[in-house]
Amino acid sequence: MKVLLINPDSSVVSKSWAYRKFCAPIAPLGLAYLSAVLEKDGFEVAVYDQFALKTGDDALLRKISSFRPGVIGIAALTTVVPDIKRMISRIRAENTDVTIILGHIHATCFPADMLGDGMADIVVRGEGEDTLLEVCRNIRSGKSWREAPGISYSEDGAVVENPDRPLRDDLDSLPLPAWHLFDADLYKEAPLVAINRSRAFPIIASRGCKYRCYYCSQDKVYPRMRFRDLEKVADEMEYFADTLRVGYCGFSDAYFPWDEDSGLRFCRIIIERGLHKKVRWCTETRVDKVTPRLLRAMKEAGAHLIMYGIEVGSREVLERLNKHTTLEQARFAVRETAKAGIFSQGLFILGLPGETPATCRQTIDFARELNCDIVKFNLAVPYPGSRFFEEHGKNLIKESPEKFTSWADWTHLGGGLVYAPQGMSGDALRYFQRKGMMEYYARPGVIVKNLSRGTITLRNLIFGGAWLLFIFLFGSLKKTKKLFLKRS
Repeated sequence: MKVLLINPDSSVVSKSWAYRKFCAPIAPLGLAYLSAVLEKDGFEVAVYDQFALKTGDDALLRKISSFRPGVIGIAALTTVVPDIKRMISRIRAENTDVTIILGHIHATCFPADMLGDGMADIVVRGEGEDTLLEVCRNIRSGKSWREAPGISYSEDGAVVENPDRPLRDDLDSLPLPAWHLFDADLYKEAPLVAINRSRAFPIIASRGCKYRCYYCSQDKVYPRMRFRDLEKVADEMEYFADTLRVGYCGFSDAYFPWDEDSGLRFCRIIIERGLHKKVRWCTETRVDKVTPRLLRAMKEAGAHLIMYGIEVGSREVLERLNKHTTLEQARFAVRETAKAGIFSQGLFILGLPGETPATCRQTIDFARELNCDIVKFNLAVPYPGSRFFEEHGKNLIKESPEKFTSWADWTHLGGGLVYAPQGMSGDALRYFQRKGMMEYYARPGVIVKNLSRGTITLRNLIFGGAWLLFIFLFGSLKKTKKLFLKRS
């Protein structure tokens, strides 16, 4: 039996020149794992990364017509739900006998909505490998799939939600992701992690996170932490380097290394195998997990860039996020990362509950103080599955799922945001986001540093700078117009 797995394109991104340029596609690790599990069991699998290909629905339908799958699986992120609905409508019109399965975070959070109007036949909730395999096996053999744990489906007009499937404890029992099904050259540039013109693939050393941050939805899919054998992780990096000719890999863990001991052990394995000479890597970790000794080892082992979720520059706001880190830990982590010779990226959020213009200003000032190589100022979004969503997003999701992204406002040049804290407007948040980017990147020292170190190419600096200037001036003119009309 044939199975086609799809990573949908986003119309929010495709409508914007800037986001088509700078939202470089990341190879979908989840689909690669699902493909590997299915292939190992004898299924013929194809993957269609529509986001990376940017080919539209007509090309997708031609792929379906030529491949003729019995099952189509689609990754359902909140931001692409309108695109999925449109896509499935067209698929149904031409493929009446195909079984459509939806998975990922949005399908897990809202299975009834995803099953509405016959959009999906089955929703796979949570981790998908074992559930999708069981369902596909039963379809292949002509048996009923309705008893499979971890699925939801419609029956006689009602939604049936089977019990959750227990999590797989041994992540190393999964086969290596089926990267041979992907065109590696689609994933050769990631400006936001300083990767230019080199194949790059994601990798995991763990699933889950124990910290339960206020704004994070990861717990919905990975409710507890599980860890891989670090030797197996190194095996996968070796496969990247020797077989796929991949020059970079990026850890998709909630945070890695998990602590100094695990980090030093991993670095030792990489160096002993000589992998630090073949493949470079980037990762996201917490500011309270690094030490000078660990950072020096990471540099020697080929660490290219570390992403730190710093979030805000206000102590009061930070304490409400359940993150259990401090501003001083952020200062220490970024300072020691620079001393070790590793690029750093600071991830910040503007517009969280309780924020004010003053706290937004504090975050921008703190970002400038830290002086990471790369920064991102995201607008706060109550993502489904997070405590933030439970408190502030439940009544908004059905009205405008396409707005559940921190870039929706940029692409529409002033479209309404899905959330703004009490006392602040969407226009004010957009102003601070754009001002933060302008203030940070327009500094001569930052420009020279990034160009000399190669973290940002001259081409991207010119295009990005021009776009930032345009939208900042656009926002300022709009603000001035509103003020003038108000006074008149």
